[in-house]
Order: sequence, then C-alpha cells, then structure tokens
Amino acid sequence: MSTLAADVPAAPAKAAGALGWPFRTKLGPLPLPPKRVRLWGVALAVIGLVPIDTALVNGGSDWPAFWAAGATVGTPDLVDPARHIAWQAAHGVVQVDWPYPPAVAYLFAPFAPLPIWLGFVIHAAIMLGLVAVAGLLAARAFDLPTDVALLVAFAWTPCTAGAVMGQNAPLAVVLALWAIDALRRDRQLEVGLACGLLMYKPTLALPLIGLLVLRGRWRAIVVTASVAAAGYLISVPAAAGDWGWPAAWWSGLQPWLANDLVGNADKAVSIPGLLGRVPEIPSWLPNLSAAALVLLALRGLRRAPIVEAAAAACLLAVAIGPRVWGYEAGLMLPILVWAIAGGLSEPWRTRLVFLAIPIGLFWLVSAYTVVSGVALVVIAATAMWLWRWRPFGTDPHVNHGAAAQTSGADGGEIAATGGSGVADAVVGPGAA
Repeated sequence: MSTLAADVPAAPAKAAGALGWPFRTKLGPLPLPPKRVRLWGVALAVIGLVPIDTALVNGGSDWPAFWAAGATVGTPDLVDPARHIAWQAAHGVVQVDWPYPPAVAYLFAPFAPLPIWLGFVIHAAIMLGLVAVAGLLAARAFDLPTDVALLVAFAWTPCTAGAVMGQNAPLAVVLALWAIDALRRDRQLEVGLACGLLMYKPTLALPLIGLLVLRGRWRAIVVTASVAAAGYLISVPAAAGDWGWPAAWWSGLQPWLANDLVGNADKAVSIPGLLGRVPEIPSWLPNLSAAALVLLALRGLRRAPIVEAAAAACLLAVAIGPRVWGYEAGLMLPILVWAIAGGLSEPWRTRLVFLAIPIGLFWLVSAYTVVSGVALVVIAATAMWLWRWRPFGTDPHVNHGAAAQTSGADGGEIAATGGSGVADAVVGPGAA
C-alpha cells in the first residue's frame, strides 16, 4: 500500500454504531426509543417519495432528457445541441441539451423503445434499489447496523430525490460509497474503478480523485485514468464516430449551464452556487470561495483516517461544486453515516443528526423557500468538519485511545473519540 507518512491508520476499535443503536434514547424530556425513531425515519422516506406522483403527471420531470439521450445515442443527434433539441421537439419532449459525456447515454438506450412513463417507473425502481445498495455499502464501510444505515439512506430525502425527478444521483452515491469501502479495505483496483466510473459526473468525482493524489494512492489513480480513457473511447461511437466530441460537447454545454444556473437557482446547495445568486457579486468570488474551502480542507484530507477523509471529500464535492442541486446532496450520505457511527460526540450526534435529516425534505419546496433547506445542512456540515481539522488547530488524534465518559440527566453516555476520529461506543438505557 502506497501512503503518505501523514496518513493516520484506522483505530482497531469498532465504530459506535457497531455496538448497537447509535443514538440516545432520551434527550431532555423527549424519549427517543429506537422503535419511534425508525417510525419517524420511514415517515420521512415516504413523504420524500410523495412527489413521484406529480412527476408522472408532468411527463416524468427530468426523465425525458435521459430517454431522449438513449434514443439518440450513436447518432449525430446526441452531441450537437441544435440537432438534439430539434430531435426532442420533433418527438414532443422537453428540449434540453445533453450535459453528460456521450457514453453515459448508452445506459438509457434500453429505455428508448418504451413509453416515457413506463421508462420513468422502471428507472425510479432502479434508483430506489441503488439507494438500498448505498445503505448496505454504508453499513459495511462505517461499521453500522444494516437497518440503521438503510433507514438513514432512505430518510435522507436527497438520496431518493433521483427516483422522484428521473435523475440518477443514487448511482453517484453508490459509486462513492464503493470507493470509500474499497479504500477501507485497501483495494486500489476497486477504488480506481469506482472513481473512474464516477467521472460520469466529473465535478462529483474530482474531490475523491484529489484525495487519491493527496494520499498517494497511485495504483488507484492509474486505474481511474484508464477508466476515464475508456469512457472517452466509448463516447466516440456514442457521438456517431466523432473523435473530437469533447470540443463540441463542451462548447454546447456552456450556454446550457448558464441558463440552468438561472432557471434552477432556488435548488442550489453549494457555496459557490449560493454566492453566484447574490446580485452584483464579482464573478470571481464563487470560484475563490471554492478554492478557499479546498485549502482549508487539505489538513483533514491529508491526516484524517482514510474513511473519514473520503467521506469529507464527498461532502466537499457537494459544497464546492459550481452547479449542485438538492438531489445531488445525496452524496452527503457518507458524512452523515460517519457522524452517526461516532464522528460526532453525544449529545450533539443525536441532536444534529435528528435536525439535519428532516431538513433534507425542504428540497421539495425550494421554489417557495427561495433557498433550499439542504443548503443549510451543507454549509453547517462543511463548517463543522473544517473546524475539526482547522489549520493550526488541535489535532483530533492527540491522546490516541483515550476515553472519557460522561453522562447527562437525559440518559445515555458517550465514550470519547479515539485515534480513528470516531467515538468508540454509545450506550444508553434501553439502547439495545
């Protein structure tokens, strides 16, 4: 294994969640028995899926764009913006450019012979299946009980938003968690495959790839580059044999991005995206803010245990992206699960997680709230993790293995953070 000297090995102790229920069973006068919390989680998941009925009525929300890509892959009508929009207009579907690399359209080719509504239903079922896969991967990567990880995956509404909107962000979440779990197991081939495939959405993949460079995972980087090169080659036939497809694709993408940023401003959750909405702000300031966040994160990305660092890289992908909407905040699942597994100490773990996850529902009403509630979670989570690894701050790994136990009047105790940056255990009365 190729690592930098600054790498901190994961502690042998299990994460807090591995010992059982990871939350307090009481906060002040409020009882929080696991059965009630599970019921609340299921309710959040169901409420988050209610708008799927509206999507069916309005033509599948974003789904027609993917259906059209599947129907035009391999023809000149895919990459050329004018031809693509003309094809969509001729077939009576929403007219929008194809913003993904051409090879991605092959994923949607099997849906092209189907009616749009049927394709939407099948795609939504696949996306929900991927949310379940993400929960299983999160349980394994962060050593949480499977039922807890699955509950969080479905209760964090941005994870299921891809099914509601005809989008595919759950695939990105699965690939990111595959990369994290492979990093935990030091399987560099798998890491490279996962990161290379995640390049189907380059802005979401780049922070994880940057982490690989920072931590010297060179074999994984070679595999990632090989997968990206294969994506370019596969895109040639997808673009009707055009070897210069990146130039045409990129030039056509620019006006679409500008219009998309204006038309969907209320859905923005990244810090540059939020700054870009402020009138008369200098155009360079959003980019400067992203660069500053990366610089502030370097210490943690370099020194944190690799699983924590990879979860933080996923958080950064959401926080610094130039165009990140609420459904892409499903990529916050790793940092949420890391916090639940002990990344946050009690009682703040239960307090903050129980506050953050319901706020995920507010992506549904961002048109009315003007600013997406998910953006508040992104900002808070980013600020807290950067503060944890602030430059010249205290090192979270000082006194490795020390444990300090406290108890509160509301019931429940904590064992303090060990060298892995994860609390070793959480046990409360009736928490079994």
